[in-house]
Amino acid sequence: MARLGRSMEQQGRMRMLYAMTSIALAVLLISGVALAILGNSKGWIVAVVAAVTWISLYMTHKYNKRAT
Repeated sequence: MARLGRSMEQQGRMRMLYAMTSIALAVLLISGVALAILGNSKGWIVAVVAAVTWISLYMTHKYNKRAT
């Protein structure tokens, strides 16, 4: 019987995209905190948005990994 779900290439691509997105969100989080420390109160909003986005990405990746 054929294997259902993603192929190994698709799984590898998802891992690569997850890693790249995590790095981009980490940079956004660090820059948001830096802006907040420098006195811009909107920096905390940027940091919170980056953190919430990363948490939702992590949960989605974890759920999809378990489902396949």
